[in-house]
Amino acid sequence: MHLFSQHRDRSGIRWGDFEFHLRRLRRIIERLANKDETLGGSWYLSADSISESLQRPVFANSEPSATALALLSKEYDRREKDPKSVLCWNGQQSVYHNALISVSFDSGELSDIFEISLGEKSDDSSRLGLYDAIGEFVSEVAIIYEALYVTFGPRAYQDQQVFDDRLGVSWMLYLPHVLTQAQVPEARDLIPVIRDGNQQGTIVVSVTDEVFDVHHREHVKAANDIEIRLADQDLLPRFVDL
Repeated sequence: MHLFSQHRDRSGIRWGDFEFHLRRLRRIIERLANKDETLGGSWYLSADSISESLQRPVFANSEPSATALALLSKEYDRREKDPKSVLCWNGQQSVYHNALISVSFDSGELSDIFEISLGEKSDDSSRLGLYDAIGEFVSEVAIIYEALYVTFGPRAYQDQQVFDDRLGVSWMLYLPHVLTQAQVPEARDLIPVIRDGNQQGTIVVSVTDEVFDVHHREHVKAANDIEIRLADQDLLPRFVDL
């Protein structure tokens, strides 16, 4: 499964504040750990080899490690104002248990990116649970990163979405709008995302009774129908506008 989101950080965060970005990332990892224990252990900065990566822990006692902060500071020492990215691995070599997290920041006028790739046992399995558990996690990502949008589902769905120039719904799509069933009757569920007592957005869900599977024709059709409905109301953003 694959989560992808974009966000724009508020002003006031200094360039190259790796500690801030790793602390925020830790909040996400703690929520992942509640869904799957293989996601709650040690995480490592990516490297050219597995053995090298295992010497580069991202955290120590739940805090950004001195190793990670030193490595990142050295990498961008002469490029402070350049866009930056951190790629982390959960140390699991099994294809069923491995996971990657990528976060970009200091992107200037461009949106920053947060992305998670999870290995799965099969096309119709989900390590994070069924739609309600995933909706809870997507909501937390949207709140923590103040996301412009969040998509979640199989990566292969990208080849089956309706519009090449707009977001795809996949299993679920978070948008920073209050949406109603009347606006999106094709949605199987609409999950409100609440921040500080107010609804900041809505997660549109295409499938609720099982794991979204790109090989299941009805699942793909459900997501496609929602995309068409949202686009007709100018509620499905174009990539160029993000």
